[in-house]
Amino acid sequence: MIKDYLQADFGYTDYQIEQIRYTVVSVLSELSKLFIIGVFFALTHHIPQYLVAIIVLFMLRTCTGGLHFKHYVCCLLVSFLIFYLGICQLPDITLPRPIYFTLLLACVIINYLFAPVVSSCRPVPNGIQIKKSKRQSFAMITLYAVIMFILPSSQYIITGFWIIQLQTLQLIAAKFQKRRCDL
Repeated sequence: MIKDYLQADFGYTDYQIEQIRYTVVSVLSELSKLFIIGVFFALTHHIPQYLVAIIVLFMLRTCTGGLHFKHYVCCLLVSFLIFYLGICQLPDITLPRPIYFTLLLACVIINYLFAPVVSSCRPVPNGIQIKKSKRQSFAMITLYAVIMFILPSSQYIITGFWIIQLQTLQLIAAKFQKRRCDL
């Protein structure tokens, strides 16, 4: 019904309609996961940290990619685990300030070397897109390091730090998974 409408009134091809469908399903899937996970953090009174984590993860993941799952439940569980660790568990670990910056430098290097890792459902990025992705992740993590240096430490700053660490670990895993699948 919708497909016929789009083809008749707008002249979309089957491929273009499939792209639209993929985009709509992806956005709705991400929003539903954020909502479901958000319910947990609302019940545990961690909504402000959750919002910070979403912003940091969204900004980094959109330029670097990461693990991609074929099944919604697997994606939901891994996403929940990343948020849970980054908000509820890892911020309890207090590190000396120089270690935070050393770990962020490691993240800059790893993200620059490994990014982007895109879903198999998306087109392979060209050289310009890859360079742009690498520059964006470099700039984002470097800016975060500057923010951590300037602002006093808080639960929000530390949550963002751990989300960057977890996203970088996820990127490493995704890169090795992709290499293994390409063999």
